[in-house]
Amino acid sequence: MTKTIVSMLHLLRRFSISSILAVLALGILVPTAALAASASPQKCAAGDVACVIAFGDQDIAVRQTALTTLSGKITAQLNKNNITSDQANVLQADVTTNQTGLATLKVTLDAETTMKAARHDVQNIFLVFRIFAVVLPRDYHQLHLDVEINIKTRLKNLEPVLQQAINSAPSGNQAQLNALFSDYETQVAAAETQIDTAQTIIPTLTPASFNTNPAAYKVTLSNLTAAEKAANQDLHQAAKDLDKITKLLK
Repeated sequence: MTKTIVSMLHLLRRFSISSILAVLALGILVPTAALAASASPQKCAAGDVACVIAFGDQDIAVRQTALTTLSGKITAQLNKNNITSDQANVLQADVTTNQTGLATLKVTLDAETTMKAARHDVQNIFLVFRIFAVVLPRDYHQLHLDVEINIKTRLKNLEPVLQQAINSAPSGNQAQLNALFSDYETQVAAAETQIDTAQTIIPTLTPASFNTNPAAYKVTLSNLTAAEKAANQDLHQAAKDLDKITKLLK
């Protein structure tokens, strides 16, 4: 086996372990418990505008904190090189847009002098932004999907390297290596199909779509979750195949 192939195998071995760990970590990116929608009870006396404003300010503050947490998660994945700067920028831009929108709404709310106007502003926290129902689930899923996309791309790019290494392997290992490699290619292709499905779903998850038909929205979100889970499993299996292949090739 040539020195070049040996070098490739050392790289493959390290990548195999990191891939498995990265894929296993995907499940922690979407904190479902933190995404439960919460609405402060509007138990204010008639004409108590200050009470309505206080409740609205509290609701806004909770959402701002949740968005800041998401921003931190995005930065953490970028720092781990699990997502690219372009992917991070798209997500951070959405965080900023929603935080700016909420801050603007708070200014408007805090200046209200009538119950009707104040309650309308509070209602917009939900109808316009849908932070817990739409933005956070969608953006965490996008973060999850971005990690999957990058792992899939790396695994796909390794295919010609693996094929070259297998072709140079001892003949006694060829059958087992080829079987593993065939499954590896199958799993990567299956993951790509699921990722493509997820990518078509995410743009449809908007506050407007939720407001129009909440039941249909939940089905769509469930389909996204299923596609990402399937891709996760496919990538995990491909990484396991890769680990076995590199052990046989060493």
